[in-house]
Amino acid sequence: MMNLIPHALVIGGTGMLSGVCTALAAKKWNVSVIGRSKNKFKPLMEQHPEAIFPIQADYDSEKIFRLVQRAIDERGTLDLIISWTPNHKALERICKLNASSAHFQLLHIKGSKRYFHDTEIDLPENCAYQKIFLGYMGEAGETRWLSHEEISKGIFRQIGSTETASIIGQIEPYEARPQ
Repeated sequence: MMNLIPHALVIGGTGMLSGVCTALAAKKWNVSVIGRSKNKFKPLMEQHPEAIFPIQADYDSEKIFRLVQRAIDERGTLDLIISWTPNHKALERICKLNASSAHFQLLHIKGSKRYFHDTEIDLPENCAYQKIFLGYMGEAGETRWLSHEEISKGIFRQIGSTETASIIGQIEPYEARPQ
């Protein structure tokens, strides 16, 4: 069964991915947001109280799985998961909670180091998986890390994409990344 309103889960959505959360909410998505700090939910809730649904939990706790299951029960299966967590076991388990979905997209956000040394993840068949590597920007001979806005816009552009991997910013030369 398709959701009348698309449902996204953003893991780590109260920090650098907050722009993705607000962009999805502005496009009339239900956005379940996992974060550890209660205070960081407030700006998101103030902007889109009708569309942002906080899930306060640590990524390594059992509580997170109960709360994600409740979000699925209340708002429907997940059409999209955006994850900024290196905890592959927790991410795999969250994806398996969404097994009744006909199809969903997982955008797995990773740091530049993972581009060169990555680990595999075990996902269900109904998952369209895409790795998004975060690099840096080179400007006038200087390098800097991506801003939260650049990251959010880059990730938002990948929603619905069929690519299996993409890079926001640049990854190489690796030695040129900011220190």
